[in-house]
Amino acid sequence: MKQYKFYATALLCFALSANILTRALSDEEFDEFVSKIEDFIDDSSSNVWATNNDDYFSSENASSVDYGTFDFIIVGGGTAGGILANRLSEQENFTVLLVEAGKGRAAIVDVLGLNSYLVASEWNWAYNTTKQTTGCLGSVDQRCSLGRGKGLGGSSSINDAFISRGNHKDFDQWADLGDIGWSFEDCLPYFKKTEKTTFSVNASDEPYHGFDGMQSLSRAEDTPILTDALVSAFEELGNSYVDFNGETQYGVGRPQYYLENNTRASTAHSYIFPALNRTNLNITVESLVTKVILSNKTATGIEFWKNGTKYTATAGKEVIVSAGAVNSPQLLMLSGIGPEAELNKHGIEIIADLPVGENYQDHPMFPGVYYRTNGTWYNNTLLENLDLWRDAHRPLVAGYALQTVNYFNSEGNDSIIPEVEILTIGPPAVTESVGVFLGYNDTYLETLEVLDSTTDFSLLLILLHPQNTGKVTLKSNSPKDYPVIENDYFGSDDDVEIMYNAIQYALKLNETEGFKRLGAYQLYPAVPDCDPYYDALSKDWWICSIRYSSAAGLHILGTTRFGVDPEKSVVDPDLKVHGIENLRVVDAGVIPSEISGHLNAFVAMVAEKAADIIKSAYQ
Repeated sequence: MKQYKFYATALLCFALSANILTRALSDEEFDEFVSKIEDFIDDSSSNVWATNNDDYFSSENASSVDYGTFDFIIVGGGTAGGILANRLSEQENFTVLLVEAGKGRAAIVDVLGLNSYLVASEWNWAYNTTKQTTGCLGSVDQRCSLGRGKGLGGSSSINDAFISRGNHKDFDQWADLGDIGWSFEDCLPYFKKTEKTTFSVNASDEPYHGFDGMQSLSRAEDTPILTDALVSAFEELGNSYVDFNGETQYGVGRPQYYLENNTRASTAHSYIFPALNRTNLNITVESLVTKVILSNKTATGIEFWKNGTKYTATAGKEVIVSAGAVNSPQLLMLSGIGPEAELNKHGIEIIADLPVGENYQDHPMFPGVYYRTNGTWYNNTLLENLDLWRDAHRPLVAGYALQTVNYFNSEGNDSIIPEVEILTIGPPAVTESVGVFLGYNDTYLETLEVLDSTTDFSLLLILLHPQNTGKVTLKSNSPKDYPVIENDYFGSDDDVEIMYNAIQYALKLNETEGFKRLGAYQLYPAVPDCDPYYDALSKDWWICSIRYSSAAGLHILGTTRFGVDPEKSVVDPDLKVHGIENLRVVDAGVIPSEISGHLNAFVAMVAEKAADIIKSAYQ
């Protein structure tokens, strides 16, 4: 435990330095902050992503070192794990160990508008799917790029921090299937529990927001002229102005972020760092958990590697796996919990035959609708933009420069769940640097060179309820190997048709007065594999473009889904693994089916609800 205590002191210093970002920085502090960001950007420019977990291991000292005994061991310090660590350690009689594979702190995490550099860094697991045949065809090796957060805060530390809970009907269908306790009415108190809403809310929307929670929920300032014109354009298409996290989802709204003044309100910032002085909370980073230790179908602890040394830690009450919808199923299967055929294939002893890794779901997205305006915005240096950020001004205070949010279904019926989310992004627009995040190969990166980051914006369309599912499996029985991720993005012709219909709806914006005020006209970056064969803007051309320019939406869930039937689910509605004592999974993997929104707020809600379930079990 001496090793932990030294680390905790260092991490606490990092956290305290982060807290200065929620107050005015002195010139000296700001200069130091800028220097750290410039160093990080330089390092990320030469970063080569790992393709396996070899760096955690050594060929020597294979015997285990005892790391201690704790009431609860949480595997993964991401969105869910960070919340659980805070809420469980609130109980002074509980001892908690949080084990995170990534790093603890980086100054750049706090600046939402620089998250593309985080995605390009070691803060990203940088997984890829297997080779695709129906989507992501313009990506490197035709494999969808899957950015997953690796560090305290997990994906909440590297994503755009955008909050969209989904449609109320998404939840109610689970209750209809027998998953008692997960209707929207059941979940709403926990959404509210996470939130500290800082913007004004209409009376009809107020019952749907929290105001005393841990994570600050804010709106970034508007981009002068641009934001109002875009909102107006969607209103001309018949959309009311709405708070899409309030009473109704349909309409046009301004994006909402996990943002405290100018600072990303990740779960590390909002839940972990404020709890670091608790003597019953223990944290170790750069520590890869390789096995859940099971005895007589009971979880008793974990094995993990740190700096080439193997450790074991014992759980007096529970092991809680919160490693995410990709890493959690891998860990369970390596521990003997998973499909019989998959475990037999790799010579792993079967402890519980459950559909672990199956039911993989994600939101495919298409960023291929671009516009140029007659205005110029944010034509600044990095230092100038950071100086604006210092006072909570755009562009860097907003993740991916989101401007508006809109939801669409082909029937035009707001009583059913939406099919597509339409986001306007930029300036800065989707440019070559963002193309790297999307996973584009060199040929498709070059097509984005025609875009001007100071004048252009794009429409990003996200398919919310794709028909196909995939799976996460093992490459081998070694934790050194990355998992195998299979899914046919845009594998259904019906899904492609829905996306095409949404594009046609979005193109109606061309005729609005809002677009005319901006002088907005459509740009057509080259689509090298489509342009020679189809007339530009024809249906066949759009369908071809969807297949080549699409990307993974990074809203991965379902791989450890909850339910009442062990043949179809991995955990029960209380998130306990079927047939195994003292083992739960709490992360996006437990969600049975895709929601009509983004996962950040949803996973936070799941963790808050799980914390109450766990506390209640041990009162």
